[in-house]
Amino acid sequence: MIRQDYIIRMIQEIFAAIANLILRRKHISKSDWEEYESTARQVLEVTPQQLEEMDGQTILEKYSQEKDGIEKTELAAMMLLKMAEDTENIVPKARLRQEGLYLLKYVQEHGNTYSLPRNLLIQFLHAKQ
Repeated sequence: MIRQDYIIRMIQEIFAAIANLILRRKHISKSDWEEYESTARQVLEVTPQQLEEMDGQTILEKYSQEKDGIEKTELAAMMLLKMAEDTENIVPKARLRQEGLYLLKYVQEHGNTYSLPRNLLIQFLHAKQ
């Protein structure tokens, strides 16, 4: 229970930071990002490089049977969106954004909580396509 609460709080914090980056172009400090990335790596049990190589369906399959699978899926989505923001090359940027958006939509539709910030981010990303 404590671990799941911690995961949810970290996901919310990471979500807020990345959403601010995408929506408001607010910079995430290097030290904060390193902490977020380290936490995400521990929670998701994959490196950022491994996550970058996965598609949305693979991510869903990886976490679908876990108790906190929806939360992990949302975290993976946000990490993909952050990677997209950091990528200069148009093709990987578009793919990462598309996979992140796919996962966010899945979480919004199949998760047991509705999130207005998540919904607004989905709408914003959809409009950017």
